[in-house]
Amino acid sequence: MNYYNPVKILFDKPYAEEIEKISDLKKKRMIFCYNGFEKSELFDSLSDKNGDDLVYSESEENPSVQSIDKVLRLAMDFKPEIVLAIGGGSVIDTAKVVRYGLYLNQSSVNKIIQGEVAGISINKPLLIAVPTTHGTGSEVTMWATVWDKVKNKKYSISDSDNYPEYAIYDHRLFETLPLAVSVSSTLDALSHSFEALWNKNGNPVSDHFAFESIKLIEKNMDMLTDTIPVKARKELILASMYAGLSFSNTKTAAAHSISYPLTLRYGIPHGIACSMPLFPLLKINRKGIEDKLVKLFMNCRSRNIEEFEQRIKEAVAGKVLFSLSEFGVNEDELDGLVGESFTKERMANNIIELNSRDVRSILGEIY
Repeated sequence: MNYYNPVKILFDKPYAEEIEKISDLKKKRMIFCYNGFEKSELFDSLSDKNGDDLVYSESEENPSVQSIDKVLRLAMDFKPEIVLAIGGGSVIDTAKVVRYGLYLNQSSVNKIIQGEVAGISINKPLLIAVPTTHGTGSEVTMWATVWDKVKNKKYSISDSDNYPEYAIYDHRLFETLPLAVSVSSTLDALSHSFEALWNKNGNPVSDHFAFESIKLIEKNMDMLTDTIPVKARKELILASMYAGLSFSNTKTAAAHSISYPLTLRYGIPHGIACSMPLFPLLKINRKGIEDKLVKLFMNCRSRNIEEFEQRIKEAVAGKVLFSLSEFGVNEDELDGLVGESFTKERMANNIIELNSRDVRSILGEIY
């Protein structure tokens, strides 16, 4: 068995205080965040006594090749010693690609994707990831997702040299998260966990983290309301962290593969797009993970797949759209989506091999 994750995790810590402990304030920091966060009191708690920080608050949702090229050129000129990402998956992924480009001395995302290296930097910037949504897992993985919205393609930049050095979890950063984002990001974490369980690359450690994540999500999913109790929020953040640690060693599988064209073509939020196929896939994959499911449902409120599906669907009803038709997909478009749903490096991880008929059936079920 092999399990590896080098990220140092600081859980339920005041993020600004921990960053000050980690970073020498004399060092040049490039901070990635959303525009709204830059204007908040929580952002003000980040000390910049020397005025050396460069703040980039224009990260694109589902970051594109073109948008990251722009910020990468800024970073090459600025030459930060520390890259700090505070936000959801799009912010963290943008920061990870930029840090990787600095490491490779490469200013073109397309050349990074193609593996063209201008020259490895001796002084790789330190990367500190601070998530503000409980679903991405990007803060504890080596992957960064980049989208080419012109060619309708999704790329995953992967290198063991691109794990963040630190992941800091501060529940205060999640308090103003809109309900729909809380729900969709939690569904993303649920997808990561199940994708790790039914994965050919799974191992006992990744299984353990997946079990813990799923149990916490099932326990707290119905607590996702307009006022989310602090205890429930903390447990969902913990579930997201466990999910990230789980799939950091397995990669994702069929659910994510099916999700990519749904996000590219219809703008379906990632957490929704990858979780809608979960329950049809769970029924297909159950014969490959029967022993794991027995163990899981011995420790959940739900006693079986059917009860689990009902509990989750009831918890999200009325809070997010959760069918293809609700997102404007026409039924006659489903056949055309089948071929685009096969991303080899994701589908190949699924414990049960799927064919085109299987995928068409799944798309029909979530329509």
